[in-house]
Amino acid sequence: MHAIILAIISIISINIFSTVAQDAAFEAKVDSFLNKVLECRKNKNPGLSVAVVKGGKVLLAKGYGFAEVSSGRRASNTTNFAVASNSKAFAATLMLKQLHDRNLSIYAHPGDIIKGDFRFKSSYYTSYVTIRDLMCHASGLPSYNLMRLDPTLTKAEMARRVRYLDTVHPFRTTYMYSNLNYGLLAYCSEILGGKSYEDLIRETIYTPLGMSQSSFLKFIGQDHNDVAVGYADDEENGGIVPVPYELDRMWGENGGSTGIVSNAVDMTKWLMFHLSGGKNQHGQTVVEQGILDSMYKGRMAIQSSSIEAAIHRPKTPVTLTEVSYDFGIRDGFYRGYRILRHTGTTFGFSSLLTLFPEMNVGIFTSMSGEDENYIFRGLLHSYLADIAIGEDQPWLNETTICTFPEPWYRAAPSSRRQINRNHHPTHALSTYVGTYHNIAFGDLKVYFNSTIAQLQMTYGKGLWTLYPLIHPDSFYGEGQGFISKLIDVSPVSFKVAGSGNDVHTTSAEIPDFESNAPPVFQKQTSSGGSAIVG
Repeated sequence: MHAIILAIISIISINIFSTVAQDAAFEAKVDSFLNKVLECRKNKNPGLSVAVVKGGKVLLAKGYGFAEVSSGRRASNTTNFAVASNSKAFAATLMLKQLHDRNLSIYAHPGDIIKGDFRFKSSYYTSYVTIRDLMCHASGLPSYNLMRLDPTLTKAEMARRVRYLDTVHPFRTTYMYSNLNYGLLAYCSEILGGKSYEDLIRETIYTPLGMSQSSFLKFIGQDHNDVAVGYADDEENGGIVPVPYELDRMWGENGGSTGIVSNAVDMTKWLMFHLSGGKNQHGQTVVEQGILDSMYKGRMAIQSSSIEAAIHRPKTPVTLTEVSYDFGIRDGFYRGYRILRHTGTTFGFSSLLTLFPEMNVGIFTSMSGEDENYIFRGLLHSYLADIAIGEDQPWLNETTICTFPEPWYRAAPSSRRQINRNHHPTHALSTYVGTYHNIAFGDLKVYFNSTIAQLQMTYGKGLWTLYPLIHPDSFYGEGQGFISKLIDVSPVSFKVAGSGNDVHTTSAEIPDFESNAPPVFQKQTSSGGSAIVG
């Protein structure tokens, strides 16, 4: 009997040792790779958070590079990074659980929950757009992202302004990715739960999963000492610039679309939650598997993504594709394996989450800095996936991930943004001065700054200096203050009427405020106009 017990202990010990050795080997191999590739990106992406799980075990949870460049503070496995649009899966999970607990359907209308005088611009949309349409971007509403510069834009106020916003497509006909959809979703969650969105996420997801260090973009830089600084490209001068936490916090008000801030350790728990059918690390059910399964069903067909344009056969040895949008996550394929995937991009941070359901593998990365067209993120996940799922020959190495798309094909030439500050305006600068009003956005104010002898423009907390363009009555808006290097707008186009001494502007249009439905701001008389929207 004693011999049998010793044999069993020996077998258990060998299995534990093998598992630890395998995990250690994975970390050592990936560690070397990530340190080398981050070195070639150090002037682009200073910090990186990585989480990899497989079969219910953590293969890697680590921070790389710098959390803050100026101080030399290093990123650790508990350094919080913004996950940006990977927040949408949190919002969808919360909403699906709330609907289930209240015996409501995904086909409930937002107005059934918000009640009062909530409505879309079209009565047809008000009658037929559902929670499902919000979660899979089928509402036809674009994002209207720069409206967030208005400090009065709470979730409730955003829901009220929907009645003034144009849709771009008939609902359920075209995939129209929209952060506004998820802002509405978060507001519906607040009404159903009777608490702030942040409190609901903590109670429903963070606490039961043990994500004790995770926070929210709304509070970034205020409630967590170990948080990464975001960085953006300095497109005119080269290099990178830090993103003020103030700007991130403004974007965090729309919590459902961009609100989550987390780290490598906590995100391993989020990955395993989805791979285990809604259980936490102790095997306890947090959200029933049937509820989560409804997240992963293809709802809206999507066009080919930019990452697919870069990574597909025969240009590259493998194909990475996305085919449909589900609820807060996309369906796709990598090397023939089904994947669930979502990118995230906000000021200063770029993230990516990939699940391989059949292989029980999950990968999450978030980095400070920009990543145009999601390419570097896609390459990182390709390499990490190849190692985790056991591909004998990863198609990338430390050299090719840094030289990509070479040696497979040539990259399109890139150039820095150059602002020509020497064009002459079509009319006297005083012609353009005034207050311009849009019923959904509020007031846009243009004035002459005598100190710099230039026009300047404000919207909410945003400030721009206006430089004339060659096109008549159009200007380049260069961001100033806390949006400097981050939010430029061009063109700012004025409509001019009259002639001779009676030339005057009647309106201003700014496509960068929403390219799919550019808002027009009407010139106000001296007695008209107000900062109050609507």
